[in-house]
Amino acid sequence: MGASLSFPEVDLAGKVAIVTGGNTGIGYETSKALARMGAHVVLACRSEERAKNAIEKMKSELAEAKPVSGEDIKIEFMALDLTSLASARDFAKAYLARNLPLHLLILNAGIAMIDPLQMTDDGLEKMFQVNYLGHLLILLYLLELLKSNGPDVRVVSVASAAYKMGLFDLTNMDGSKSYGRAKFYGNSKLYQIMMTFHLQKKLSDSGISFFSLHPGIVSTEITRGFNDSKFWMAFTKASRGIGVSRNAEKGAATTINAAVNPEFANQKALYFEDCKAVVPGKHARNESDHEELWAYSVNLLRRYIDDDCLAKLNEMGLTIRADSPSEAAAVDPSKQESQDVKEKADD
Repeated sequence: MGASLSFPEVDLAGKVAIVTGGNTGIGYETSKALARMGAHVVLACRSEERAKNAIEKMKSELAEAKPVSGEDIKIEFMALDLTSLASARDFAKAYLARNLPLHLLILNAGIAMIDPLQMTDDGLEKMFQVNYLGHLLILLYLLELLKSNGPDVRVVSVASAAYKMGLFDLTNMDGSKSYGRAKFYGNSKLYQIMMTFHLQKKLSDSGISFFSLHPGIVSTEITRGFNDSKFWMAFTKASRGIGVSRNAEKGAATTINAAVNPEFANQKALYFEDCKAVVPGKHARNESDHEELWAYSVNLLRRYIDDDCLAKLNEMGLTIRADSPSEAAAVDPSKQESQDVKEKADD
């Protein structure tokens, strides 16, 4: 509520940025700011119509503002549906096929407070996949490209202070034992922060900075996920009333600052709130949990990672076994262990 939300105006001419969910809310304001600074911005989102409308609106708004770099505004759309892991893979491979560089990857798209429990066609809890796992798959495909454009390339994950409500529990990743909208939203945001720390540790000499952040309580389309809840709607209304809630422009400030501020060049595994680097809670920094989350996640993703990507990841020190199970069903670890025993017996 009195936080100073600001970021420097930096010349980003020659830089390329991907912003998932860049057509609305925080993603829209982030994309517009990066484009104003001269970056070539790719809006990765589901609806081409909505993306193109957003691009036209951005260009109209930016026509009234002098671009920082003096460059022409470059904003474009590429299709991405994070409810489909195949779509996430196809987006990343389509981007690689264009032979564009990449300097900023803003993992912004998200959904919140889904109730009742919803599963994707991939068999995964929806917030887990959209907020975390689909983004991880894109990142794995684009890591080598990011590394090749370093140093000081950045991956920025828009998480949330809701991670404090999260719990890493491998026995209930799919919500089959128990499910609560706030808990599982918090879980998905916790995983984003955990993976930021894990990847930074594994790729500490890569020239890639992995950041995550809490944008604040922001009034955007993400609140549509709890329009049916009297409690959460009352909370949102009260937040606006006492001045805690931010509009999308102010909500994007922490993302933009993490992405462009020269002060953070080549910094490692930072977590931001109110445009400042702070230390997240201990449960987000547990290295043993990081390893377990990594193993669980890549097991789910293995069938979407082609051999070329697999080889490059292994060369970078991100070990993914070529013989990892290819069926990416969201399963209880005890059931997976039983299945592994059965497969060994069948051999």
